[in-house]
Amino acid sequence: MTVHVIEQRDWFADAPRRIVWDDETGEVSGDHREVPAIRRLMERAVRDGGRLQDEAGYWQLRDPRRDPASFLVLLWRTLEATSDQKAMPEPLRSADPMPMFTAYEYRGGVF
Repeated sequence: MTVHVIEQRDWFADAPRRIVWDDETGEVSGDHREVPAIRRLMERAVRDGGRLQDEAGYWQLRDPRRDPASFLVLLWRTLEATSDQKAMPEPLRSADPMPMFTAYEYRGGVF
């Protein structure tokens, strides 16, 4: 069992907050404001066979609960510009980010 502690900026706190990811059980906990959002995205991706959609396209995640590259996509989607890649623990720091599987065609203001 490997538990990874991820300390990242939280817009609603004076100091970085923690996201705790257990890559064996796939559980996420911690005091960071985005932990519930990470859990919701993870559950949605698991339910949808690893597919994580947004307005621009989707990612086909290998294992949203246990795969570092897949989990990194979940973090990027929830933390967005506040994430500090250098502060990520191994194996997230060295994970090869997953590109968006497909992007939807832009059609005059509507995807």
